[in-house]
Amino acid sequence: MITHSAVNLVLIRISILLLQYAPLIETALLLYFYQASPRNRPTSHSAAIIILQTLLAFEAIYYFNLYLPHKTRLLQTKATHPQPPLNRAQRQALFDKCASNIPDWESYIRGWFLNAPISEIKRDNVREFLLWAFFDIDSNDDATRELDPDTESHLDSLISQTESLLGRKFPPGRAGAATTKSLRLTIDPISIQYRSVLWYAVVALTDAITYLHLRHSGFTHHTPASDPDRPLSSSSSSFPPRLSHCRLFQPRHHARHHAAPTGTSYYLRPHPPGSADLPIVFLHGIGIGLWPYRDFLSALASSTDVGILALEHLPISSRLTSPPPTRSEFVSQISAILKAVGWDDGGFVLATHSYGSVLATHLLRSPEVSPRIRGLVLVDPVTVLLHLPDVAYNFTRRPPARANEWQLWYFASTDPGVAEGLGRYFFWRENIIWKEELLTITPTPTPTPTPAQSGPGEKSEKKRNVAVALAGRDLIVDTATVKKYLADNDGEKGLQETNDGKICGGGDSTPSGIEILWFPDIDHAQVFERPKDMQKVVDVVKRFCVSERN
Repeated sequence: MITHSAVNLVLIRISILLLQYAPLIETALLLYFYQASPRNRPTSHSAAIIILQTLLAFEAIYYFNLYLPHKTRLLQTKATHPQPPLNRAQRQALFDKCASNIPDWESYIRGWFLNAPISEIKRDNVREFLLWAFFDIDSNDDATRELDPDTESHLDSLISQTESLLGRKFPPGRAGAATTKSLRLTIDPISIQYRSVLWYAVVALTDAITYLHLRHSGFTHHTPASDPDRPLSSSSSSFPPRLSHCRLFQPRHHARHHAAPTGTSYYLRPHPPGSADLPIVFLHGIGIGLWPYRDFLSALASSTDVGILALEHLPISSRLTSPPPTRSEFVSQISAILKAVGWDDGGFVLATHSYGSVLATHLLRSPEVSPRIRGLVLVDPVTVLLHLPDVAYNFTRRPPARANEWQLWYFASTDPGVAEGLGRYFFWRENIIWKEELLTITPTPTPTPTPAQSGPGEKSEKKRNVAVALAGRDLIVDTATVKKYLADNDGEKGLQETNDGKICGGGDSTPSGIEILWFPDIDHAQVFERPKDMQKVVDVVKRFCVSERN
């Protein structure tokens, strides 16, 4: 993430302008060069005309054959919310869990209503929001407009409980102004911005550099075959094309030895046979795949002897590809990969960044995978206290003003794949994680694995090692609140002072049992850009890998 400054603001705005309006700019330049008569036209002008004509041809092919069909599918897709829906007891338990972890009720309500004045938010507006948040219902959908008596009764009860906790009554009726609309992530229209085919050339180049970098660090790339029932379902069918699929750059016998077993591609450094240490599984965040993490993965590879499995989640990797897999599909894919690489019998350390914490939540709730996660390192997690409006608002609704906000808006929030994943496949109650779930290794599944059922009273055989790295200037997450929550409501207790900020390290943890790495002066994802800070995360992952043998 870039740091805000006047220079960076100008540069990022120019970059966005050039990528968003590239066809118009290319057309204008082409017309300019055409104005020169053929007799007086310099050779350089003729070359420029050929280049511009070629670019416009590629833009047209890309727009009509890739971008437009993808956009049409995206805008026509409706979210399929998790089934079965919560019953009344589960909804109430989830509401109570969320309510007990809301530091400021007025800010909470206003945040979900796009910072509208609290006095302008009326009862029917809150009704509409709660129907989405806890019932998975669109109040404007004719098919669900008539609620059954039990649903109506519980909805009224939740509104009354909200009023009691807020300390004020909502006026009757509905505020019709656009400024009082609630944020309903999986129901609201999706917003995407056009990006030139030149951007995907940049993506292809960075992906190729990542491939060569990781290959030099001892990783092999594993690509699944295409699924005929799901077009663009594999990495080999995504756009832009990938260097790792070119036979010229593949190791010998690639098809036999480097084929992934499922629809998820990955990089692998094998785990030494008989090693007493735990291997590492890494889940990346939104961006250009593993590009931001190449130095992190190389640092792990050069300083440890353990195996490393870095999965690629292409729907959030600046690509045109298929929608993200469902929770059950993703867990099945990971289980198949772990079996294929021979890690299905032992444990591993799970490390994630940002959106990777969403995928980690699915694994932590899986009765097959969760017991194998012996260590957990979350960097910039977005799933802790996900019921608060900060992540949803900052990522999808905040009008950009600063340089880093413009970068987030154009290169992440309005990317077609990211917008589709967040707007139609991101279900907050399925993705939220509580600190008890981070720590507890649950040997058997609960009858209905919902967040509301997790609590400190659950029995477990043992606790796993957990570390969470937070950036003090995170532009997406309210990390100050998350830090206090993870440290048992005392953000300073158990934290050690260092020259780089407050970091709880060296095996010491907060009263909650969670180790917190606090970087007060950096933004989201910048921990991977500062070698000294990145090394602290590397050291924690390494320590968790060897902790079980000591």
